[in-house]
Amino acid sequence: MIADQKTHIYPIGVVAKILDISVPTIRLYEKEGIILIRKTESGRRIFSEEDIERLKCLRRMITEEGVNIQGMKKLLAMLPCWKINPDCSADDYKQCPAYTEISGPCWALPEKPDICKNADCYTCPVYSAPVDCRRIKEFLHMTE
Repeated sequence: MIADQKTHIYPIGVVAKILDISVPTIRLYEKEGIILIRKTESGRRIFSEEDIERLKCLRRMITEEGVNIQGMKKLLAMLPCWKINPDCSADDYKQCPAYTEISGPCWALPEKPDICKNADCYTCPVYSAPVDCRRIKEFLHMTE
């Protein structure tokens, strides 16, 4: 096991083989906004152990639980990012499309509030939070 889980060490082809899925499937997940992918300066997609765990989670939800990509987008859109991100104030989130819409997860929305405009969504606590699919429900209950 690698000490730093965020170290990017795997190219997309290796990740596809590890997960027994196609490279276009991973690119589709990226295009649909259910995962974020780091790229090298030359534009090659690279993945960490944490990214692979996130993809495993998504694959389980899709293949074992019957949730399609649009369903995953809706589930991830319901994460209460305003409660997960400690930097998000009530003034911030009440004007944020991530609070008012469920079209996709906050990191995939084209319009972001001021506190997120220049933020790196990949390192945001909201994106990092539900790596384990079994914890998505826990985050959804944060609104109670």
